[in-house]
Amino acid sequence: MVVSKIEYYEKESVYFNPFEHFSKRIMEMANKSEYGTKIASKWSQIVNQFLIDEIYPAVHPIGQETFSLYKEFPTGVFEYALYIDGATSLIKENSITPVIYEPSKIIASVDEGNINKDTSNIKTNHKNPVMVLQSQYLTENKPHCINGNHRIFEAYRQNKEQIEVYVFKELEFIPFFYDVWSKAMYFLEIDYNNVINNERNHLKENNDAFAFNFN
Repeated sequence: MVVSKIEYYEKESVYFNPFEHFSKRIMEMANKSEYGTKIASKWSQIVNQFLIDEIYPAVHPIGQETFSLYKEFPTGVFEYALYIDGATSLIKENSITPVIYEPSKIIASVDEGNINKDTSNIKTNHKNPVMVLQSQYLTENKPHCINGNHRIFEAYRQNKEQIEVYVFKELEFIPFFYDVWSKAMYFLEIDYNNVINNERNHLKENNDAFAFNFN
């Protein structure tokens, strides 16, 4: 299991300034290359036109299941808000099939801070399946459970032979983002890494960028 820093993340993430983060990323991209200058200019436009009035951190709705995935940056801790109910709907609509894991092979995706170990206070909620997200830009390519932490933990603790897990990798979880800041941050980080490392990951055209298709 992942050693938990959730309590620290929850406290620090509320102080994160997305405008400061975007400003620094934009400046670095602009100074890197001609390609970076074009991407930086587009992200500046996005900030001023689409993000200027957006609220951070996201307000999680009562009665709907969401998940906070935290990411540490030099500028602080950012909260990505994921819509779990929406992810479940996507699974059903697209008839996505789960991956069968031995619990010992997937227990590393569980953050200890997301497990309620008080057995007298566990509220069973299995309306949404076990889901794991894996991303270079959000989880450092490590699997991270976004729903069903306790089910994975119990399957592992009870030495069960297998557990069904829905696994979502790069770009597959875009519809899960609950707020505009989460989606914008994800796309920004892909563009930023492509500029700084002179790569074109997840792009069809060499001069393309996620900034050009952001809406």
